[in-house]
Amino acid sequence: MGTAGTIRGRIGDLSTTELRADSSTHALYTIDYAHHEIHSGSSFYVMYSVASLGAMTTPDDMITIDFTTPDTTKWAHLVFSANGASGWRVRLIEAPTSGAASPTGTLAILNHNRNSTKTSTITNGTTAGLVNYDSTLAVGGVTLWDQYIEGASGPRAGGTSSGDRNERILKQNTKYQLSLYGTDASTATLKMDWYEHTGRT
Repeated sequence: MGTAGTIRGRIGDLSTTELRADSSTHALYTIDYAHHEIHSGSSFYVMYSVASLGAMTTPDDMITIDFTTPDTTKWAHLVFSANGASGWRVRLIEAPTSGAASPTGTLAILNHNRNSTKTSTITNGTTAGLVNYDSTLAVGGVTLWDQYIEGASGPRAGGTSSGDRNERILKQNTKYQLSLYGTDASTATLKMDWYEHTGRT
């Protein structure tokens, strides 16, 4: 129990500390849960960019990232974005029935907290901390996102973006593919951000 006028919060199973407030507004200092996961070393990201999407030949006119979630209750809470030209198609596919094979290579998953030694539990199918890139296009499964990038105006007229800032909690032990398709000779980027969390009981 804190002293009169003091609010305390639990920071461990057996320890608590005083909560702090801003001296001007008396508002409590807070961070959201996703920010907390960055501090704890459980927040990760991966990016893939090419200079010309239309020049891609393996696979044709597209870039892809595919990965598999582990068969545990430590679930990935995912948001993603895609940057490219107006009219390009962005898709996120869950549990494809075929395709998403023969990748060009792998990309390392990076930890947002560069002082953390934690590795993502996401795999490229075999190895934790890696995703595949430029696999064949996923076929079948559940389409979680399918959008054509809209045009842009004003200061962002040179490039457009699409993505979903509402996080999705990915299904465990499941393969996914994020893809971007377009024929223009323009730069293209896919980015995924997520944190990994085991729910409390």
